[in-house]
Parts: sequence; C-alpha cells; structure tokens
Amino acid sequence: MTDYFVVFGDLLIALPTYMLNGFLATLYWLGDAGAAWVSLICAGLIMRFVDRQVQSRAAFRPGRSGRESTSADLYTAQITTGIVAGLWLISQWGMGAPVPWIGAAMWITGTILVLMVHMQGTTLLWNVKSGIAIYALAVIGSRLYLAYTAQLSATQWATLIGTSESAATVIANTRGNVTSIILWALWLVIPLGYFAMLLQQVLINPMSLVNPLAGASELIERYRTRR
Repeated sequence: MTDYFVVFGDLLIALPTYMLNGFLATLYWLGDAGAAWVSLICAGLIMRFVDRQVQSRAAFRPGRSGRESTSADLYTAQITTGIVAGLWLISQWGMGAPVPWIGAAMWITGTILVLMVHMQGTTLLWNVKSGIAIYALAVIGSRLYLAYTAQLSATQWATLIGTSESAATVIANTRGNVTSIILWALWLVIPLGYFAMLLQQVLINPMSLVNPLAGASELIERYRTRR
C-alpha cells in the first residue's frame, strides 16, 4: 500500500513538468504551423465576406419592370480562393522560415485591404489571389529545382559538361548562385512586388471626399440619384 502512495506522490510531483512540456510542445507546434493557420483564417475571411459579395454582384441581372433577378448560384470566387489557399499550403509545407510567414503576411495584408477598400474591389481581390498564387508557384519551382540538382552527382553532370572535375566546380558555383537568386526572389523581390501591386491598386483612384470608404458602384449610384 505504501508503494502506491509513493508512486502517486511521484506522479503529483512530476505532473507540473509534464504539463509544462505539453504546453511547450503545443507552442512549438503552433509556431511551425502558425503561418498555415493564419493563411487559412485569412482565406476563410475572404471567402465569407468578400467572395460572397463579389459573386453576388457578378450573378446579378436586372429584371423587367423593376424586378431584380439573379442567375444560378455559382461559387467561382470561393472556389478560386480555395484553390489559391490549397496551392499555398502545399508550397509552404515543410518550408523553412521566413517563407511561410512571408506568405502569411501577404494573406493578412490582402485580406485587410479587400475588407476595407471597396474601390476597385473586384480587381483588388483578383490581384491578391493571383499574387499569392504566383508566390506559391515560385516556392514550388524553387523547391523542385533544389531537390533535383541535389540528386545529381558529378558523374551525371560530367555527361553534359565534360570531366568530373569541371562538373564539380560548375555544380558548386551554379547551385550557390542560383540558390542566392532564389532566396532573393522568395524573401524580397516577389513579396515587395506583391505589396507594391496592392498599394498601386489601392491608390489608383482618388478617394471620395464625401464617403472615403465608398466603392465605385456606390459613388455612381450617388451621382445618378443626386438632385
């Protein structure tokens, strides 16, 4: 009976350590998968609050005698967001920092803009999706290149270049140079191009002094009904 109390006492003593380890393991897991979760949340917000409105406006058709009519329910906008989100999740899976978090920042920025800026909303939404898709494809392409070249031996390169000594030199120089270009593109060039494109799209039209948050359709309706 005494042994049971000893085991139970040891368990109580070790329980805080187990709980702390579990908490730290959860934090580490969230740190690894945090960028993916942030991207999924942003994609869900776009599908719920932006794609739905854009798809509804695209499906609207004016009816006769002042009656409104809509075409059959379509989910093209939502499907597009789902495809881009899936492509991004695949591309960043297992990718080291900071690429996953750069993509998450692109999702966050795009989501905030399409939720707040109604001017050129459809074009802005398309630019957000296409920009993230381009970045995801660039990540996939770079990973395929690095994985393929890592498997090639100096002997295999020699069949294309000449001697194995020359092949080894070319492999070292080429992979180093191309890897540097890939890192510059994924860490700086493509993300900056994406953010610059969104900023240019936001500032392409002057802000309405009457209603700064109004969209183009709202301004046109205001001008038509103004007396």
